Amino acid sequence: MELERRLVRIITVLAIVTVPITLVLINLPHPQQVDYSVIYLAVAAITVLIIVQNLVLYYPSKQGKLFPRVPHFFIGMITFDIIFSALIYFSGGLESPAFFVMLLGPLMAGILFELPLAMVSTTILALSYTSVLVAHESFRMENFQVLAFNLLFLYLACLLSNRLALELRSQQQSRDEVASLGAFIRRLEKAKTEFVSMASHELRTPLTSIHGFSEILRTKDMEPEKKTEFYRIILNESERLSRLINNLLNLSTIEAGIELNREMVNFTELIEEDIEFFQSQTGIHQLNYHGPRQLPLVYGDPDRIHQIFKNILSNAIKYSPDGGPVEIETGIEGKYVTVTVTDQGIGIPADDLPHIFDRFRRVERKEMSDITGTGLGLAIVKHLVDIHGGQIKVRSETGQGTTFTVFIPIRGV
Repeated sequence: MELERRLVRIITVLAIVTVPITLVLINLPHPQQVDYSVIYLAVAAITVLIIVQNLVLYYPSKQGKLFPRVPHFFIGMITFDIIFSALIYFSGGLESPAFFVMLLGPLMAGILFELPLAMVSTTILALSYTSVLVAHESFRMENFQVLAFNLLFLYLACLLSNRLALELRSQQQSRDEVASLGAFIRRLEKAKTEFVSMASHELRTPLTSIHGFSEILRTKDMEPEKKTEFYRIILNESERLSRLINNLLNLSTIEAGIELNREMVNFTELIEEDIEFFQSQTGIHQLNYHGPRQLPLVYGDPDRIHQIFKNILSNAIKYSPDGGPVEIETGIEGKYVTVTVTDQGIGIPADDLPHIFDRFRRVERKEMSDITGTGLGLAIVKHLVDIHGGQIKVRSETGQGTTFTVFIPIRGV
């Protein structure tokens, strides 16, 4: 659209220059009797065409074009052709100085339209121009050579302006592609830098703890209870490090484009397995399953779908440190099987909701000081849902809990 505006600005400048020149040329002493009313009508027509074209491009109609298959300005060009042909007739025929201004018609057609349509517009102008000249009383047989040259000028003006417009469009497209590619490379470099920085930080934290407590155990004598506590910390940090590395590998594999091992999956059985597993891991949470047990089979990768819901259920339990119910509800919505997981935990602040699927993004709050995590679980969930062709939605309120809803297409993608 910006290029179209540039082209229209070029045409507007041409009109601003040529219209006054036309008026000057027409009003010079001339042997032919000139009908000034037609001249001023032509000038008014050019002015209206230029104004309308600017308005159409800068303030497009919300209702669309009057003739959807006809480009903007084409009907105006036909009007221009007819009016200028009449002007040629009443201002001296083949000798009319208005011919040079009439070249503005094929110039505009070449700039505004694709070549076939531009040639159609120019042909209409050529036929109209030829008709009025042949009908003019001053036309003689020996004038056909001049007429042929004039028609050639019309087509050359159309072809050259069309070539100029194509070159301008090509240059604009190249600039847009370069700008887009440059912006993409900058985003990629920034994302890579941030990822390396965050990964380094996350890896360094447990390694520092492991190294520090191992060094204390190696160099100092202490009570058995204290040693046991240090061994527990080292074990927890090593497990955290293992989870982080596994999640990094998982995320890297998923982002690189994994092949899903698709089969017909019984969603009810899969959800019940995950609920049973997590119920055995907690004594203060009650996992309640609601919804129909007879759901359509889903064409997906059962291991990856397990991974999606294990991450969501794990978060629901982890971020409900005081326990309480976790509600799991399945259902059908359009072409999707849905699973909704609702907890009554600490919730997510509204400012953090748009970023919860970012890598290494964890909400920093006082209530979460004792809750460990890698910040990669929901990023993995989002990627796995996307490659299944599904969607994931979340709503949450601080202190009131969080609800995740996953949509998995029944027939796959």
